[in-house]
Amino acid sequence: MNINSTLSLIAAVTLGLSACGAEETTAGSVAATAESEPAERDEPVAASEADWMIALDGEGVRLVHSETGRTRLLAFGTERGVTESALATQLAPPDGRSSNEECGAGPLDFTSFGDFTANFQDDRFVGWFLRGRDTKSALTTMSGVGIGTTRDEMAKSLSIEMDEDSTIGSEFHTAGFSGLLESDAPQAKVTDLWAGTNCIFR
Repeated sequence: MNINSTLSLIAAVTLGLSACGAEETTAGSVAATAESEPAERDEPVAASEADWMIALDGEGVRLVHSETGRTRLLAFGTERGVTESALATQLAPPDGRSSNEECGAGPLDFTSFGDFTANFQDDRFVGWFLRGRDTKSALTTMSGVGIGTTRDEMAKSLSIEMDEDSTIGSEFHTAGFSGLLESDAPQAKVTDLWAGTNCIFR
C-alpha cells in the first residue's frame, strides 16, 4: 500500500468519526485517530523498517506504517543523528548541509533531502521546510496537504488563516504548520510548507 492509499484510509476513518459527532479534525488529530505509538525522541528508526513512510506534522514528522496505518512521531527535540538517520531511511541520503548564523531564532543548521529540509539547533531537530515551486512533492501531511494542494482543497479539512500582513507572499497558517500559496485565489496552489523553527527573512 502506498502513502496516499494509507493516508486516504486514515482520513476515511476520521471522517466517519466526525460524522458521529467527533471534534473538527486537524493534521495533528488525524494522526491521533490512527493507532499511534508514543514519541521516543532519541530512539533510532531501524533501517529495516522500510515500510514506514513520512508524513509532515506540525510537531515534527510522522512515520506512517504502510500496512497498518500505525504512526510514530519523530518529534522536534530529537537528536540530529537520529533524525537524519530516520529521514535518510525513508527518503534518500542527504544531498546537502549548510548553516546560517543570522536567523531570527539564532544560528541554525540545515540538512537537505531533495526539496525537504530538516532544521537543527544545538544538534536537535527543531523544524522543517518543504519547497516545491517547480515540482509536486510526494510528501504530505496526514490530512493530505502538500505541494500542489489548492486553497479550496485545504479548506475542506482544515481551518486556514491567511496572514494579511505577510511580506513574503500569500502566507497561511493552519494545524500547526504554515505555508505559501501562489495567490489568494481559491484554486491557488501551495508552493511551500514549513513547521517549527525556520529561518525566513521577512
